[in-house]
Amino acid sequence: MPSESLFEQIKSISQPPSEDIFKAIQAEKENITPLLLKEVEAFANDPHSVKNRGDDYIRHVVSLFLLANFRETKAYPHIIKLISRSGDTVVSLTGEVFTEALGRILASVYDGDLSQIKSVIENPNVNIWVRSSALESLVVLWKEDVIERTTVIDYLKELMEGKLERVPSYVWDNVGLIAYDIHPNGMENLLRTAINDRLIAPLVMDLKLLDDCIKTDITSVLAQKDKVIKGYIDSPKEELTWWLYPNENKQTLDKGIDYANLDVPIVDKEITPGERSAPMGWRANTFTRAVPKIGRNDPCYCGSMKKFKKCCGKSS
Repeated sequence: MPSESLFEQIKSISQPPSEDIFKAIQAEKENITPLLLKEVEAFANDPHSVKNRGDDYIRHVVSLFLLANFRETKAYPHIIKLISRSGDTVVSLTGEVFTEALGRILASVYDGDLSQIKSVIENPNVNIWVRSSALESLVVLWKEDVIERTTVIDYLKELMEGKLERVPSYVWDNVGLIAYDIHPNGMENLLRTAINDRLIAPLVMDLKLLDDCIKTDITSVLAQKDKVIKGYIDSPKEELTWWLYPNENKQTLDKGIDYANLDVPIVDKEITPGERSAPMGWRANTFTRAVPKIGRNDPCYCGSMKKFKKCCGKSS
């Protein structure tokens, strides 16, 4: 199938691309990449243009995942431009499917200029969830042996020493989560200060958990990085299955609960293709942390049964 025809096949959620289409795209990688780049560039230059293409338009999202899978570094400056925009526009137009995997997408197209990612993380005008996801890309790059652990640690220290505004936020929480994953050795005092100043949510990391982490053998922690951290985008079809074909793996529902009116992640309900609010975690399913990573769409830890972003995460 010609690349132009394949490009048309990834346009609509009402007729989502099949596994055969994804395979054909892989075979036509060289010819379809310029089309994907043009799509992402146009989205970055004018995100609102997507609205004019209808509610079922998905090519801008699928293109991001495909370019990440291709490790296409030419996409890097376009994505940086896109996510550097202020406000919630990018999140609303990608339906959160993008921000949940943004760290891995950024790492997959990384062109060697870390300052671009840092500029997003440090920009207080950028959506807080986008900034947090950008920070996660550093851990993915470490996992893939692109940057050293010391590079990640040195940058976390810079953030805690003044490059990150001293206001509680999910970016601060992610600093704690990353410190947990890569071992806090080398930044203990800064983390203690952040915890005492309540910049990091207590459920994410408190002094006891920090002390426990410090006591853990660093060699054993680092040896677990492949289990703890998921790397590059390897299969767009698998990454997007829950979004493109959500009813393929329906969960058994409790008929005594009115799921339609519960403000909980839609993965707990029967949903229709194209609903774009389900979480896409980047950690392996087999790994269990002492304190779970709180996603924007996860049930809030306060027990309200609302999504975190609509409850305690509202002020983050």
